[in-house]
Amino acid sequence: MHPFEPPVDFVDPRVCPDFDPRHWPLCDGRPAAPPGTTELHERRCIEFLAAFYRINVLSDRLLAAQLAGATDSALKSIRDEIAAATVALETMEDRYAPIGFFGEPVMDEQKKMRYNDIVFVRPEIPRVYPKASALSSHFAIPGLDEIPESELRGPVKIVRFGHGKVDL
Repeated sequence: MHPFEPPVDFVDPRVCPDFDPRHWPLCDGRPAAPPGTTELHERRCIEFLAAFYRINVLSDRLLAAQLAGATDSALKSIRDEIAAATVALETMEDRYAPIGFFGEPVMDEQKKMRYNDIVFVRPEIPRVYPKASALSSHFAIPGLDEIPESELRGPVKIVRFGHGKVDL
C-alpha cells in the first residue's frame, strides 16, 4: 500500500446495508464519485467523506439519545465513539498532510454538529521550474580568477568536499 492512498481494507460506507444518505456530505458542493472509482484523488475524497459521515452519524445518535433522556453512561459511550472517530480523522489528515491533500469541512448552519460539505484541496505539481543547469551547485572560490587560463584546460579533475573545504 502506498502511504498516500486509501488502505486496501477501506470500505466505502455507501455500499453497506445500513448506509444512511442523509449523513453523507457533499464533495466540493456536488455528489461524490460513485463507489468503486479508481481515480486516486476521488478515492482520497471518499475516504475523507466516509470519516465525516461517521462523525455525522454518531452526532445524530448523540442528539437522539439526549432528546430521549438517555443515561449519562449511554451518552458517555456515544461521546467516546465520536472522540475515536475524530482521532481517526485527524490521523488520516496527518497521513495526507505531506502531499498537501486535505478537506475543509462546511458545517450546517442550523445543526452545528453536522458536516454538510467537504471542500478539498488537490495537490498540484509545481508550475515554476528552475533553469536547467549542468552543475548541481555553484560555489564562489576566492582566488579562482588569479589562476592562469592555461591551468583551467586539460583533463577533468575530481573535486572532493569535506567539512566546508574544497580540494582541487
